[in-house]
Amino acid sequence: MKYALIGFVLLIAATAATFYRYGSLDPCSWIEQDMAADSALPLLVIQAEIKARFLLDGITDPGFYECLEAWWELRSEDLPSD
Repeated sequence: MKYALIGFVLLIAATAATFYRYGSLDPCSWIEQDMAADSALPLLVIQAEIKARFLLDGITDPGFYECLEAWWELRSEDLPSD
């Protein structure tokens, strides 16, 4: 029971931190915000680039999990390599 409570508190803390950073719990919005922070391009161009990336992968209407996976891939590109 103690571990379940600790896990629940960690889940709530992670959710709150994500919402505080992005102002949304939608990973598609996270991608837009992270790409906008990394470039000086207008938001419309960034949205078109994201849509084009999904279309190249054969995804016409990305859902939560497709956006989450794409966000993880975008974040992993920012990690320093050894």
